[in-house]
Amino acid sequence: MVTLFEVNAADVLLGASILLSCAFFVYGINILHLTRRSKRYTVPKSEEMSTKPTVAIHLPVYNELYVVERLVGSCVKVASRYGKDLVRICVIDDSSDETSKLLDELAGRYQSQGFKMNVLRRGERSGFKAGALQAALLTTEEEYIAVLDADFVPPEDFLDRTVPFLQADPSVGFVQCRWGHLDRKYNLMTESIAIGIDAHFLLEQQGRNSSHYLMNFNGSAGVLRKKAITDAGGWAPDTLAEDLDVSYRMQLAGYRGVFVGDLEVPGELPPTISSLKRQQGRWARGSLQTAKKLLRQIHGSKDLTRGQKIEADIHLTYYLVHPLMVASFLLAALAALLNVNVINYTVNVSLPDFTKGVGANLTAGKVVLASILIAPWIVFSVLVVLSTLSVLYYCTVAIRTQHLGLLANVKEILFLLVLGYGMSISNSVQAFLGIFSKNTGTFKRTPKYAITRKEGSWSEKQYQLPLNATNLFEAGGIVLAVLAMARAIQFSNFGILPILGVYATGYAFVFGLTVKQTFSVKGSFER
Repeated sequence: MVTLFEVNAADVLLGASILLSCAFFVYGINILHLTRRSKRYTVPKSEEMSTKPTVAIHLPVYNELYVVERLVGSCVKVASRYGKDLVRICVIDDSSDETSKLLDELAGRYQSQGFKMNVLRRGERSGFKAGALQAALLTTEEEYIAVLDADFVPPEDFLDRTVPFLQADPSVGFVQCRWGHLDRKYNLMTESIAIGIDAHFLLEQQGRNSSHYLMNFNGSAGVLRKKAITDAGGWAPDTLAEDLDVSYRMQLAGYRGVFVGDLEVPGELPPTISSLKRQQGRWARGSLQTAKKLLRQIHGSKDLTRGQKIEADIHLTYYLVHPLMVASFLLAALAALLNVNVINYTVNVSLPDFTKGVGANLTAGKVVLASILIAPWIVFSVLVVLSTLSVLYYCTVAIRTQHLGLLANVKEILFLLVLGYGMSISNSVQAFLGIFSKNTGTFKRTPKYAITRKEGSWSEKQYQLPLNATNLFEAGGIVLAVLAMARAIQFSNFGILPILGVYATGYAFVFGLTVKQTFSVKGSFER
């Protein structure tokens, strides 16, 4: 017998799961769309410059003891290639540790060699990275600005291959290069993350650029037109995704972006789960803050096409996928806990009693025409399968595009999938903060340890990340998954076990790895 409460609970579960299916479909189909459009991408050709313009290289730095010397050294090589007298290296140093002393030594060394290099210190870290870049912008006279994060190593021809696009076309506001990876082979995590980053650049960026959609500056490995930044309102500290924000505002101001897919600028990938969660969480919160800030303006623009607006909607809200994943897990858990195994819809139709003639009462009798049985776990399975297949396809194409060998990367793809499910809780926390919090939040940079070989060790260095409150939610997810699975077994609701098992595995793996790596730290924790 089904009580009224059970029927209502079943209705809610079914309705919510259908809505989730529709939402997943939108994001999943967009991956397919951009993948298809990426095949139209052709590497843009630049013309040789008759005269080279001046360029400022802005390097926002905050406590980067292990990588800053490598960064400055690589920028000096870029300046030597492009023209020592045409490039000014500006390090915006907000550091509170030994990094500042090292930077002063580097500035003195390279200044004595004739390079233009200065260290800008603000005295406070207001506005974080956006505040640092804006402070540097106000002191910049050069026409173009290259931006590099501390862990990147630009090739010597970086400016020679990017500046020509800006010089040839005044409508180009920024040029974005593809990210490479210094530590791809360090461990299974970096190998897996590299696949996801590659897919972003090879499929998403190429797909958006070839389709004339709004694309984003990725915050590093790019060159921007100073006037475009100024016309867009400058670097703004009201989101944690200052790069996404300023590049969208540039395009709303009439400029466009160029993606140079054949120029690879390598940087470091997070070697630990805690640093990866911090990076992903900042991107999740920042992108949704940008969506809140700009979507109304985007839809009000008369210069953008309907397709550009729809793609912008999906792009800026993409991190909602993680709350959707958590929601599908919670729905599956509720179905198991409430023992909602089958939702029964009976269709009744009233027929007249023809024995009483033409004027028969239509409500005289009821005849059951059909009984529809719907298992909620079938819908949940569709959610899980769709999200998994879209990621698998996304990764597979990225691997094949680079001829890395699909079979050789099966383990890495599976690892990436587990990470995706396991990190859905931490990313959801930051996504909700991005949507509902009135505070911008603190820009917590991803620690870099200058590890490029397997022999390197991160655990003995500074900038380690401690456990935080989000780990309690992860532990709670594990407990809920185990209870729901036990309940499902008790009531022979076996169909829902695979879905719960996927999430339980992801949450347990990410939580366990976080705890293990945290307690293996030998160096000092972040100040």
